[in-house]
Amino acid sequence: MRVFIGYAGEHGSTRGVAERIAATLTGRGLQADIADLADECAAAPGHDACVLGSAIHNGRWMPAAAEYVRRYTPELARRPLWLFSVGLARVLGGPFERWSRNPDPLPAVRDLLSPVDHRLLAGAFEREHTSLLGHLVFRAMGGHYGDHRDWQEIDAWAEGIAHRLLSAPSEKEHHRNQPAATE
Repeated sequence: MRVFIGYAGEHGSTRGVAERIAATLTGRGLQADIADLADECAAAPGHDACVLGSAIHNGRWMPAAAEYVRRYTPELARRPLWLFSVGLARVLGGPFERWSRNPDPLPAVRDLLSPVDHRLLAGAFEREHTSLLGHLVFRAMGGHYGDHRDWQEIDAWAEGIAHRLLSAPSEKEHHRNQPAATE
């Protein structure tokens, strides 16, 4: 079974999450193909399932990821789809943590896609990733720089994806088990 894993990020945190998911799926015997969604060649044809993720900036997916989903919505809606968002809302706590319980990075197409799951994951954030103003705001909100990714959470989520895909009947089995049409 082939799984397309697409990501959009700015500083490498989201790519690292996508790579970890790919490694977990590959370790379970699935074929995982990974691509940056900003790459014009990134596409998921021929894949049995998709896992797409993006860094969150201002409560939204990055433009490359949002555009990819808009462009391929019909294809993505026809296969199992998992979404992940990488941000700092869970790390900051307070009102940001409340938002993180129900993020909506793709409101325009969410209902068309019906993803199996959407997971908000913590990311990494370093001082050099922001301006002076951004630094002051981040620190005022109680933010701490560093890698906040929870690899155990990411691994467990990817294991759940693998389990779901490996336990799902294949399309051939599904058709073979259907009653024959009578004429």
